[in-house]
Amino acid sequence: MAIGILITIVIFGLWSGHLPLSASANADAQRLVSLYVDGQKRVFATNDTTVGDVLRRSGVVLQAGDLVEPSADTAVEQGTFNINVYRARPVLVQDGHHSYHIMSAYQSPRLLAQAAGLTVYPEDTYQTGVVTDVVHSDAVGIQVTVQRATPLTIRVDGQVKSIRTQAKTVGAALQQAGVSLGLKDTVSVSLGAPVLRGMNVDVARVTEVETQVQTRLPHATQTVTDPTMLKGQTAVRTAGVDGQKTALYRIHYVDGKEVSRDLLQLVSQTNPVTEVDVVGTKVLFAGSVEYWRPMVEAAAAQWGLDPNMMLRIMSCESHGNALSVSTFIINGEHPTGLFQYLPSTWRSAGGTNDNIFDGPTQIQLTAHKMATQGTRAWQCQ
Repeated sequence: MAIGILITIVIFGLWSGHLPLSASANADAQRLVSLYVDGQKRVFATNDTTVGDVLRRSGVVLQAGDLVEPSADTAVEQGTFNINVYRARPVLVQDGHHSYHIMSAYQSPRLLAQAAGLTVYPEDTYQTGVVTDVVHSDAVGIQVTVQRATPLTIRVDGQVKSIRTQAKTVGAALQQAGVSLGLKDTVSVSLGAPVLRGMNVDVARVTEVETQVQTRLPHATQTVTDPTMLKGQTAVRTAGVDGQKTALYRIHYVDGKEVSRDLLQLVSQTNPVTEVDVVGTKVLFAGSVEYWRPMVEAAAAQWGLDPNMMLRIMSCESHGNALSVSTFIINGEHPTGLFQYLPSTWRSAGGTNDNIFDGPTQIQLTAHKMATQGTRAWQCQ
């Protein structure tokens, strides 16, 4: 009777794995395996070198969807070694209106969704439970419902962020994306608007800065004529000086670009000085009589003279050459200019040594002289 009980204990101990192995058996096998399968634990020594060999020798048959840790081709190392077999069970994966029936041993809902062939994203969430509507779902076992994150695009700070979110409002989505809004920032969509698939949200950064701005005030340029200066000559009578204005502005920026500014205070201002340029109009002309006709006609009309008479005398005296100097000498002087004045006579008529060669001046003084004294001073008529 005692022998039978002992044999029973030994057999049960070997099957359950709770009976210590002898030192000789462990030394022979050199590998002590703990196998967890179908809710049972088996401990035994083996000479098998891979997990797959151990499972086959132990009579463990793997079905579709079963998982083995480590994998079947893993080498069994000497010493103690653990093998876990997870049996597949029926799972219903629900993705929106699409249902997928699979057999899988995965525990993670994300891995179960991937096992169903779905592409999932880190922002997606999952709800797990037991199939309750067996008739309509035509399934039993575990149910995994994929709660998809909504994709949208956020443009902010010069960047384009394509994100997925579980947020229900635009404001919550921005906060979830790490976008902080300033007091004056604007958003293209109301913060309370619902998040819609493919939505574009633009955030504009609005800032204001108060600063002093210096502005150059360009000076103007004025041109005046000088009949005593030869034509073609110029001079600066008054040098131009730019002014300067310093003012306090409030400048408005949107995304770093100035869009407007408000003048708050004029701090100082120096007005510009206008530049005055002088242009000479004096003509020393050695040309033809006809060149002087307009001036002669104007002077003749002023003094009631016949312009043709003046032009005949001019032609006879100098041929219209204002620079003409005769080779004749009269009382030590040479007749000079359009109407061949002796320098002393020219001065007595109101001219100067500086303008005796000035054609317009000779015409004006000659018209006055002819109107008051006649033409007897000119023998060449």
